Amino acid sequence: MGEEIYKLKAYPSTTQIGKAAEALVRKHPCLKERNSDTGWEGWKNSLRYKMGNQRKKLAKAGIMDVAVNAGKRSRTNPDGASPRANIKRPRRGEVNFLPSYPSGETRESLETRRLEMVEEFKKTSAERDIPLIHQHMMRTFALRREEIVTTSPPVSELKDRWPALFHETQLYFEFHRITNQNLPHVFYAALDDYAPQLIGLYKKRKTGRVGERMEQLLLAYGKQDKNDIYATRTAALAGLPMYLKEDSSEIFKTCKDEIEFYEATIALVADVDEEEVPGGVPFSPRQVFIVLEDQVVMTHHSWTDALVCLFGLIYALHLSYPEKCTGFFEFIQVVLLKLDDERKQLKPKLQTLKNELV
Repeated sequence: MGEEIYKLKAYPSTTQIGKAAEALVRKHPCLKERNSDTGWEGWKNSLRYKMGNQRKKLAKAGIMDVAVNAGKRSRTNPDGASPRANIKRPRRGEVNFLPSYPSGETRESLETRRLEMVEEFKKTSAERDIPLIHQHMMRTFALRREEIVTTSPPVSELKDRWPALFHETQLYFEFHRITNQNLPHVFYAALDDYAPQLIGLYKKRKTGRVGERMEQLLLAYGKQDKNDIYATRTAALAGLPMYLKEDSSEIFKTCKDEIEFYEATIALVADVDEEEVPGGVPFSPRQVFIVLEDQVVMTHHSWTDALVCLFGLIYALHLSYPEKCTGFFEFIQVVLLKLDDERKQLKPKLQTLKNELV
C-alpha cells in the first residue's frame, strides 16, 4: 500500500495518510482496531513509517524527488544538516515536483538538448524550430527542475539558460508539466464564476480605509462597459488584496514610460495614462511589465494575462509568494486552481473568504 501511495505523492500529509488508513479499514472491516477511537489510528502510524522507509529505499536507488533530501545528519554523518531542515518537497499542490531523468537520458545528453534550444532562441521568431523547442523542453524537464529546485539560481541566469520559460506558450506548458493543469483555462473559468460574488462582497465594505479604497475601485469599475469581461476580471482581482487587508503597493505598480529595469523582487508594473489607479491595477494599460529580481522578464498588454504569467513563473522558477501579499496568491492557488496539498492551514481572513464563496 505504501508503494501505491508513493505513486500518487512522495510526501503525503498526515491527513492524507489518515484518509488512506480509513479507506483500508472500510474496505477490509476485519482490520478495524478494537481499542482505537477511529478504528484505524494504528494503521495510520504504520503507513507513516512505511512511507518513511519507502523513501529511504528509493533515495538509495537514486530516485530524484526523495534522493534530494538524503545525506543529512545521521549516525554515519553526524555533522550533516538536520533531517528536517530545508526539506525539498511539493508545498503548493505540485504533481511533478522533482522527476527523474527520462529513460535513456543522462545529464550530458540533456545538457546537449538545452544548448540546442539556446541556439534556437538566438534566431528570429520566424526562424525558430518551434516543434524542436517543445520536444527539448519536454525531455529536459527533469534537468531543469533539478537545477531550479536544488540550487535556486538567479532569474537572470535562468533566463540565459532556459529562455523558453519566459515565453508565454512554453511557460503554460511548464505549468502543466508541474501541476497537470491548463493554467489560463482553469484560472479564468474559476475567476469568471467567482467574480460576481467577489464584487458583491466588495460592495458591502463601506467603512474604514479599506472601504474608501474599495469605493474608489468600484467607482472606476462603474465607468467601464458592464459587458466587458476583462473589466470584471480586473475589478475582482484588484479588490482582493484590499478585502484581505494586504499591502499590494510594492507588487502592483504603475509607470508612464517603458522600462527595462525596476527595483522589485516580484512586481507587475503597468504603463498607464491615468494619474490615480485604484490598487495599482489599471483597467486599460498600454502594457504591463512582469518584473522579477529587478529586471523585466516578460510583457503583456492585459493586466490579468500578465498576472497569470507571473503566477506561472512563480511555479516554474520555484519562487516564494511576495511576503506582504501571500493571501492574494494563495487565493489563486487554493480557491481558483484548487492546488491544495492539505498541509498548510489558510489564514483566517482567506479561510473566511473561501467559505463565503462556497
